[in-house]
Amino acid sequence: MNGKIPVIISLTLLFSLLVGPSANSRESWTPGVTSGDYFTYQMYGIYASTRQNLSLAIPEFEKNTTSWARINITGVSGSTIYQIYTLHYVDGRESTFVFQTDVNPHNQGTFKIADKGVPICAANLTRGEKIPTAELILNGTVIREYFDGLRLTSYARWNFSDDWGDIYFDHNTGVMVELRRTHVFANEVTGEVVEKTDVIKLLDTNRWQISGT
Repeated sequence: MNGKIPVIISLTLLFSLLVGPSANSRESWTPGVTSGDYFTYQMYGIYASTRQNLSLAIPEFEKNTTSWARINITGVSGSTIYQIYTLHYVDGRESTFVFQTDVNPHNQGTFKIADKGVPICAANLTRGEKIPTAELILNGTVIREYFDGLRLTSYARWNFSDDWGDIYFDHNTGVMVELRRTHVFANEVTGEVVEKTDVIKLLDTNRWQISGT
């Protein structure tokens, strides 16, 4: 079975991936976003199966029909970002969540955020620093080309036997710009295997022009 469907990713499962030892030493964790900022993302999943008539059980959230998601920043206080998170489904319905994210990894767990979402981190993170909302350690920074020119991004990669991928954050704002993650669902009894690749891309923001990426 090969197909391409919209999807919303479970933050709890998708980003519970610790890829290395933390090297956090900074004292100030400053958000790079401000009230009024918005970020809209495209989301979809690509399935590849070893069989046409698939009987392998896949978690329901992995089959969700979200076509896009938008983060609206409503306020910033210290290291905490206040957000409204909107999910737009392919049938036209929408769901809205109000939550807050503390980008200081030392305060991780202080706030309960929505079970689903797109991670965000502090501005200007460097290699070895932790993204608390993704439980990842940054591998480094790299320049990537967008329609308006070159932008510096921070990235992390992970590679497990059943889950691998990479994620990129805009260096100046701490906002996620791209993610590609492949997860393997396997049935050891029947031998059925499904590889699902999740793709999330930033489509629109008030902070810079990204058309043409």
